[in-house]
Amino acid sequence: MFRKFTKLYMVLLFFLIIVGGINIFMVDEPSDQQQNQLENKVTQTTPGYSTMTTIAQISTTHLLENAILDIQVTPKDDKEDVLLQLQTSEFLTEDMLLKNTYNMLQDIQKIETINTFTLAWYMLIKSENTEVLVLTLDREGLNEVVATSYQELPTIATDYKKHEVLQ
Repeated sequence: MFRKFTKLYMVLLFFLIIVGGINIFMVDEPSDQQQNQLENKVTQTTPGYSTMTTIAQISTTHLLENAILDIQVTPKDDKEDVLLQLQTSEFLTEDMLLKNTYNMLQDIQKIETINTFTLAWYMLIKSENTEVLVLTLDREGLNEVVATSYQELPTIATDYKKHEVLQ
């Protein structure tokens, strides 16, 4: 009787191994078209995803290094509040940070869904990552970017903070 149970167990185990092997080797990977459809579905259903990827592309286009620390998009009704945190690897002056910010804002202001945009620059000071410049623009300020110079960014910002190291 014990041998019958062992034989039954072995047949069942063999069957499960065969079925598992078939599933592993026969499952198709999604095609490029299916992958694109899935990405489009994710883009359409995830709030702020499209804005986040656009901001990332703009940042990498305008900056020479991979400076993005974080991008946060907070949906509010049909608009979005965006926080972009950037790292600079070298010591830059306030003037240089404003120039870099201004160049990015030229493209960012074209994203109509942004209600407020906050950009925070970080720099290593005494071995600590320190926030050295924060600039927040509302929709009106973003629309004014085209008609102003980089030096006027602090005047059109709704919030402007700079660390004492930049003074």
